[in-house]
Order: sequence, then structure tokens, then C-alpha cells
Amino acid sequence: MKMLNNVAEIVEVLGGPKALQILTSAKRQAVHNWIGYFERFPPNTYFVMIERLKELGYTAPPYLWKMRKKVKAQAAASKKSSNVRSKVKADSRKTSVKKLAASNSARRVG
Repeated sequence: MKMLNNVAEIVEVLGGPKALQILTSAKRQAVHNWIGYFERFPPNTYFVMIERLKELGYTAPPYLWKMRKKVKAQAAASKKSSNVRSKVKADSRKTSVKKLAASNSARRVG
């Protein structure tokens, strides 16, 4: 497969702005912004575009869709952060259940 390294090459291979608009179901102005202003594609167009490129014998790096590879340290930090958030949520649920149970028992007594 041949590697494409910029937005202009991808647009050319896929048939131009109009073809790209049809392929991605995007508005005309959005496509022109990708090409001329941002020089990147939105991440939500990656799979449909990369599949079409593969059919044509091409590929392109994910950074052209505003994506980047996760570094191991980033992935580990993200996992740790996720675990902390889950524990905080679980603790707050337990506290809420205890408060609800206490208020219900107080109502029954009074």
C-alpha cells in the first residue's frame, strides 16, 4: 500500500472535494475547511475514509484525522484516573444509600 502523508493527497486520491463530501456525508463548507484551513480531517471520518483508501491501495497516518497514538504512560495514567473515579462513585453511592436508609428509619420512628 502506498502511504499518503497530507490532506491534499488524500483528497486527490478520493476524487476531490465533492467525492469527499459524498463519502463522509459532510457539508461542502466543512470539506473545504478541512482542506484549506485545518489541514486535518475530523476523527469521526477516519474509518469511512481509511476503508476507501485501502480499497484503492493507499493508507494514511491517523494524525491526519487529529488522532495520535497513546503513549504507555498516558494509557496508564488514564487507567489509574478511571479507577479512582470508579472508587469515588462507588463510595458516594454507599454514602447515599446509608443516608437514605437513615432518613427512612427516622420517618418510621417519628
